[in-house]
Parts: sequence; C-alpha cells; structure tokens
Amino acid sequence: MDTGRTQRVTHLDVARLAGVSPAVVSYVINNGPRATSASARERVLRAIQELDYHPHAFARGLRSQRTHTVGFLARDYSPLDLFISPYSAGVLTGLTAELKEHGYYLLVHPLLIGEDLESVATLLRSGRLDGLVVRLVEAEDSANDALLELIASARVPCVCLEQPPHRRFGLDSVLFDSAAGAYAATAYLIRRGHRRIAHLQGDQLYDSARERRRGYEQALQDAGLPIDAELIKGDSWDPATADAAVEALCALAQPPTAIFAANDNLAFRALGILHLAGMRVPDDMALVGFDDIPLAREMVPGLTTMSIPLVEIGRRASRRVLELIESADHRAAARSDVIVPELVVRATA
Repeated sequence: MDTGRTQRVTHLDVARLAGVSPAVVSYVINNGPRATSASARERVLRAIQELDYHPHAFARGLRSQRTHTVGFLARDYSPLDLFISPYSAGVLTGLTAELKEHGYYLLVHPLLIGEDLESVATLLRSGRLDGLVVRLVEAEDSANDALLELIASARVPCVCLEQPPHRRFGLDSVLFDSAAGAYAATAYLIRRGHRRIAHLQGDQLYDSARERRRGYEQALQDAGLPIDAELIKGDSWDPATADAAVEALCALAQPPTAIFAANDNLAFRALGILHLAGMRVPDDMALVGFDDIPLAREMVPGLTTMSIPLVEIGRRASRRVLELIESADHRAAARSDVIVPELVVRATA
C-alpha cells in the first residue's frame, strides 16, 4: 500500500546518478581523504542538488569521529530550575548561539548535587559528546572532586563555569568574580553616603553566595565601618524569604538606609515589601541587586545592580570548548577566564 512516504535518498543514489563509485561521493562530501577529478566532483554536486541529498549526520560522525555535540552538565541543588531561571537562560542562550554558529548542538544534562554519578559516567563513556561545559556551585572545593575526577579520566574536553576546578584536574574555566562585584556594589553605596548597609545573602551552600558576602564585608572593613550581624539577613535564593528579612531590617531600632541583595530576584522581592511598607526607594531605602537579569532593566523603577554578562559567559565557554576539541595539544596548561561584574546605576540607588 502506498503510504505517501518516500525512501530516504542515500549516497548510493547520488553515486548512480553521477555515474561514480560511492567512495567518490564520500570524497566529495568530506573533501577527502582522496582527491577527485573536477568533472567527477561537478557530477556529484549536481546529483546532490537534483536529489536534494543530505548526508546522514550519524554516518558522518562515524567517519569523522565527531558527534558535533557538546554537553552542558547543570550540577545544582535544584537543577531543573535551569529551565526557568533567567540566570541559567542567559548562559544557555550564549552556549547554544555560539555552538550553532559552528554547527554544534547542545545536550543538557541536569544533575542534582548528591546524585549518583553513574548517569554521567554512562554519558561520558557513550562517545556522544565531543566536549563538556559543567557548572560548579558548591562552596567546598572537595565536593566537586568525584565529578571532576570522572570527567578528567574520560578525557573529554571540558570547561567549568562559576567555580574554578582544582588545578590538578587540568580543566579550563570561565568565571565571574562575585567577591569583586559585591565589593563594588557596597562601595558604591558607601560613596553615596550610606553607613548602615544591609545584606540579603544567598544560600551559603553556594560558593557565589559566600563570595558576595565576603565582598560586602570587605568593603565595609576597608571603609572603617563595622560588620553588624543584625544587618545580614536570609540564607536562601528563594525570593519569598526576603519578606521576613526586609521586615526585620525595617523594625530595627537603627534600620539600614541601603540594602545590597545577593541577586536580582531577592532585590525585586525586597522592593515590593518596601513599597507595601510605604517606603520610597531610593529616598528612604537604597537598593542594589546582582546579576542584571532582563527584568532589572525592564521594571519601573529600574534596578541598580551588578551586571554579569551571562550570554557572553556562555559564548566564551562554547568558544573555549570548541578550541579544546580542535586542539591537538591536550597537554597545554589549563586557562581561567575571569570576568569582573560591572555596576549598572539605575533608579533604586
């Protein structure tokens, strides 16, 4: 019975129409390894166009020993958030855009911290990946050791994001300096005349949260200001936790005049609570965030924040992993590309 479907055109069909051997078709498509005559090449190309032939990606991969696929290992305490988080969306946008320009695909593999690594081992052994980008978030360096040992032993070109791998693994990284960004945010508020500056901190299981608190405290110390434990609130990336934190800050006998939030989502929530309390931002309370996700630019008033070029981080990671894939020298010293966040002054501080 005719189902209306046609058979897939193969290189054998091209060879028959062009009057050449299947090997010659392969040489033309892959530009080698053997040369072909100009006339044979012209006939093959004409047959490819006439038959609308598209080489089978899997078969080409077998010949070239490439899958043209890079994995993104999203290791986190809640890895499925990467599909809804503006932070992750920025990085993924950069990764996919750069890889697409070079004919590569991205395979996303969420991994819960503490999860058995057998799924990762299987993926690395499968030969499915030409390279890997992995996000490291844990505050303790040793927490990443088992995963990095597995990646290094598989000899898959790899670039780490957010946290540098120990140098013994020989893996590259693209990082942003959370401590420097937090220092700049706090120093800006100090220059604006604020002396009681609160910090809405992120989850201290994350290295980035600890580094942002460290930068905040260092800026206070360098300005000769005390570190007041009453002004440090929260321990979560969940924006809802900012409600009680901001209310507690406003209820202090000496409330702060400014708040530095560890990310933009915490800052957005704080802004809402301040408005409900009848406080004017920045007149009664200045507010600075961290990340510069799209909503920070779109909201009214616009959020003053530390900008991390998330898309560019994704692009840099892709470019570096592609360089590693193409490189014949796998003994080169690991490289670390560190980006310092930049202050973007808007209406809240």
